[in-house]
Amino acid sequence: MRAACAGRETGLPEHLHIPTALDPARSVVVEACAGSGKTWLLVSRMIRLLLAGAEPSELLAITFTRKAAQEMTDRLHAWLRVLALDSDAEVRDFLRERMIPEAEIEPLLPRARGLLEAVLTAAPGPTITTFHGWFLDLLRRAPLEAGLPWGSPLLERERQVQGEVRDALLDAWARAPDTAEGAALRELLGDIGEANLHALLKNFLDARAEWWAYTEGHDDPVAHALTTLVTQLGIELDSDPDAAFWNDADAVRRTEGIASALLSGGKLEMARGEALVAALAARDLDTVLKKVLTSELARRVWKPTKALKEALAARIDPFQRDTEALEMRLFALLEARTAQRIWQLNRHGLLLGHAYVCAYQSAKARQGRVDFTDAEWQAARLLQDDSLRPLLALKLDARVRHVLLDEFQDTNPLQWQALTAWLTDAAQSDRVPTVFLVGDPKQAIYRFRRGEARVFDEAARFLASHFNAPHFATDMSRRLAPAVVEAINPLFAGMAAYAPHTHAPANDALAGAVRTVEALAPESEAAEIGGLRNPLTTPRAEVADRAVHEEARLFARTLADEVLGRWGVMEKGLLRAARPGDVMALVKKRTHLHLYERALEDAGIPFITSRRGGLLHALEAQDLIALIDTLLLPHADLKLAHTLKSPLFDCDDAALVTLFAPRADTELRGWERLQALSAQADCPPCLARAVTLLAGWRAHAGVLPAHDLLDRIYFEGDLEARTAAAVPPAMRPQVAANLRAFMQLALTQDAGRYPTLAGFVRELASLMDDSDAAPGEGIAADGENAVRLLTIHGAKGLEAPIVWLLGGRDHDKPVHHAVLAPWPPAAPRPAHFSLFGTKADHGAGRAAWFDEEAALAAQETDNLFYVAATRAKQALIVSGDAQKNDWLARANQAWQGLALPDRLPAGAPAATVDLPAPQVLSAPPVGQRRPPAANTPATRRGELFHACLERHAPPGAARDLPQLAARLGLAAELPAIEAAARALIARPGLAPLFDPAHYRVAHNEFALIDSDGRLHRIDRVVEHDDGLWLIDYKTGEDSLLTNDAELVARHRPQLDAYRALLAALRPGRAIRAALLRADGRLVDVAAV
Repeated sequence: MRAACAGRETGLPEHLHIPTALDPARSVVVEACAGSGKTWLLVSRMIRLLLAGAEPSELLAITFTRKAAQEMTDRLHAWLRVLALDSDAEVRDFLRERMIPEAEIEPLLPRARGLLEAVLTAAPGPTITTFHGWFLDLLRRAPLEAGLPWGSPLLERERQVQGEVRDALLDAWARAPDTAEGAALRELLGDIGEANLHALLKNFLDARAEWWAYTEGHDDPVAHALTTLVTQLGIELDSDPDAAFWNDADAVRRTEGIASALLSGGKLEMARGEALVAALAARDLDTVLKKVLTSELARRVWKPTKALKEALAARIDPFQRDTEALEMRLFALLEARTAQRIWQLNRHGLLLGHAYVCAYQSAKARQGRVDFTDAEWQAARLLQDDSLRPLLALKLDARVRHVLLDEFQDTNPLQWQALTAWLTDAAQSDRVPTVFLVGDPKQAIYRFRRGEARVFDEAARFLASHFNAPHFATDMSRRLAPAVVEAINPLFAGMAAYAPHTHAPANDALAGAVRTVEALAPESEAAEIGGLRNPLTTPRAEVADRAVHEEARLFARTLADEVLGRWGVMEKGLLRAARPGDVMALVKKRTHLHLYERALEDAGIPFITSRRGGLLHALEAQDLIALIDTLLLPHADLKLAHTLKSPLFDCDDAALVTLFAPRADTELRGWERLQALSAQADCPPCLARAVTLLAGWRAHAGVLPAHDLLDRIYFEGDLEARTAAAVPPAMRPQVAANLRAFMQLALTQDAGRYPTLAGFVRELASLMDDSDAAPGEGIAADGENAVRLLTIHGAKGLEAPIVWLLGGRDHDKPVHHAVLAPWPPAAPRPAHFSLFGTKADHGAGRAAWFDEEAALAAQETDNLFYVAATRAKQALIVSGDAQKNDWLARANQAWQGLALPDRLPAGAPAATVDLPAPQVLSAPPVGQRRPPAANTPATRRGELFHACLERHAPPGAARDLPQLAARLGLAAELPAIEAAARALIARPGLAPLFDPAHYRVAHNEFALIDSDGRLHRIDRVVEHDDGLWLIDYKTGEDSLLTNDAELVARHRPQLDAYRALLAALRPGRAIRAALLRADGRLVDVAAV
């Protein structure tokens, strides 16, 4: 657990610590709570350094993500624009906020005005980067004598390369059983199985930096690690624990005595005694263990029965002492067995793990690439090399004068080693740099990436001793409303080094709310789980997930019924009703993310999600992958059926049965059947259209690059419109974004090195197997007004007016078949390195390290809760399984008795602003005002008839006909009008215009823009091999009363304009224009 750092000044008012923190001549450590303005403080210090005369190139700012580095850069440039362009009064206020003494403001104005130009024209400018970016830059600056891979690019798709190397090694080891590696593989496969072996190798590779540090300087790393392991754990390699027990006369005598005594006790005691007698006779030590101890091999609670007490009489006390002594002997036996298993696992696992690391390093070297771990390790070694360090330090000291370190709680020991190696020398140089370090150990949540929060306190001590840096802590949040602050203080009162937070005075009047929502699975579901269901439409319900299903339902229902449009949130000083974009929903893990997504979809609430690799698992992407497989594999009938059923062709079950029904007279595959069926007169229109389009795309599949082929599919198949028409309105923005993202993937994946369709398919299959590299779903155009459904790690650094922490069942799976490598922050290497299997194999010799790891993991769980809760500006909601969620229980307990509101005040509608009436130029009117369209029953029926044609004429368009009918007052007439439109489309004489089997492609509401920028929409454009038809619907009842000549004369100018625009778009193609009456008569303009 973390203790407060010596010298840490907590709870200081801002006016006391900010002047020191921003003093460009001082080094400072700032421990800043969530929402306290760390980025504001860091960038403000950069401004103060530049104002004090620092050259832009002398600034080095290091953070942990490219996103944070870009945010820092954007903030710096935005503030420099303020200094350059705003009024003198505003610039003076800006400088006062950054604690510049009043007497210095006026003299600094000219320099402040010129900072923007100075920074933008500096070559080089300020370095704002990540730790890994800085390390890679160091490697590029390293002397050639270092022998480092200069300029090596980063390895892409690490997991794919790691998997390929692992599979190649396993195959090679399996083919050489007589080698040490082959024998180790055989033993491990027998002991732990293939899946656990893969996990063990993966975790070893992930801990390769710790392995290198632990074994550095030893010619045989495996032998060194095993020798140290034997010494640390006191393992007796030549002992046989089981044989030692049977050779222990006292232990055997005690066991016999206990068995004999139990035979005189009660029924259960007699049974246990008989089992012990049989086990002794058979030398069955496992049975002895389970009868003396419990079946879980724990201490048995001995409660002698009355019969046993009477039988033993005065011998009852010696019996109990013998029992306790035998228990101790058996526990020693179990520990000796555990030590032997630890030895066997590490003896084989370290050998294979080290070989795996070496092979992986060789694979990268052959590709001329490095990864982030390489960059960290090589940079640390470079900065610690006595022969090379002085030259590199000279280069660094000559340029860098001011170091700014952000989010330092996420640093790992190796990164800290690299920094201390440089800063130790820099502190003794003639030009001592300043160091500004900011972070918050309470927000350290990246142990899975080797982040070590204890490094922060170690760094604070180092900077205090080497740079005379004071250590300040601020506990005032500029983000949180008073009610949220009041709620989180008791919630984290027991958290290590937590000090009560306060809110900023500017938030005194900011409304806040907190609430808990308990999810209880309906009891009726217990019976339903084993009941009958349709497996094609209803997934199997899991008992463990019932509460999560209920929580998801409550989440969506509460947002729809209570929060959105009702709660009021503050934006720029104005109260408005909450929108979806004001809500951030957070989860610890992605396990149940799909359940919350489905609940939001059912409620019609737009959302964006952080589901990893979600794009390739989206239904629309799966449809495209099936289509690509269909084009490449003529005999893939299942893929063909999937494609035909997708919105692209929208074939119904009857059409698929017609195509795939078993026939005794033919053995043709699906594609061959489809081609034969298309030639028949009764071929369903959707299948006729499919064979035409698929044949054309298949002809281009081997010629066009993947992106170009997909572009043709999107256009000719009218894919986006057809897919949008097949999904609920709330899903359409996300579906459209996913289709665009899939197209972008085809264009950009791996820098275009897989242009062929087959190569693209292989790449997609590889991405499906690599969750780290798989692309996420597309960002919808209205993503800013959508609920953000994120992991807590993904929400780091973000905020929202309303935060909902979704807890689910909140159970973490135990870590198994991994690496134990405790690394004290100040130590040059880990204190220990070994492999472990399950919890039962931890062993007493490693208990202290495992206990320390468990304490650090528990602290990080608290940190995760703190990070999640402090994202909420105004409202915090915590939900979960009422019986299984620890965070929900903590919130219920902490908030009991607090008189805090559970909802925000009602929001006001969007404010309206009275603008002055615009001045109208007094110019004479030009042309003739168009009279408003008549609003008669006939015109309204014509409009609805037109919309029905647009909806049902292939390829169809997304039109909400019931809503339109209700608006026009024709809800009762919609069925008849829609039936009439369908009948018109189905007329045999109009088949060349509406039957996809008769044309290449068709478009409804075809939009064109003329040279004056005016938009024109043609009701329907149909493209045949010999030319195009443009159709203008005349569906009003008045058209039936007008003869053909008069009707054509009335609309000829409009049709001529349409034809001219189409001719420019399709030069050289014959274009015919026609009017389509409501009675189905087609009037060819050229024939009138």
